[in-house]
Amino acid sequence: MAYDQCVDERYPLAVAPFVDEDFTGFRAFLIDIPAVESIGETPEEALAGLDGARREWLAFAKAKGVTVPQPDPAFTQTASYSGRVTLRIPRSLHRQAAERATLEGVSLNAYLNTAIQRGLHA
Repeated sequence: MAYDQCVDERYPLAVAPFVDEDFTGFRAFLIDIPAVESIGETPEEALAGLDGARREWLAFAKAKGVTVPQPDPAFTQTASYSGRVTLRIPRSLHRQAAERATLEGVSLNAYLNTAIQRGLHA
């Protein structure tokens, strides 16, 4: 892949809280190339610096002959998901989840779906 055509909008990014000895803020980075990162006081500030970090990393990769990884299809919009997951959990956790689902008057599937959503958006 040509360097000028890589690391574009197909590469998924993430923003996460960042804590260092001297700084607390946010880190924006490309999931497939974590070295492409930007730190900022706000998520928006971290995202704003990401394009410059991408350009710097590409210049480095080109100069050093580093192979640019392809975007992971699991994170691209072209990936397809069935909506089905098989999950192994301890029996005690299964029991607790089933009991809570019963108390809330919902199916175990609905209860776990809500719990996962809450965990992902926490």
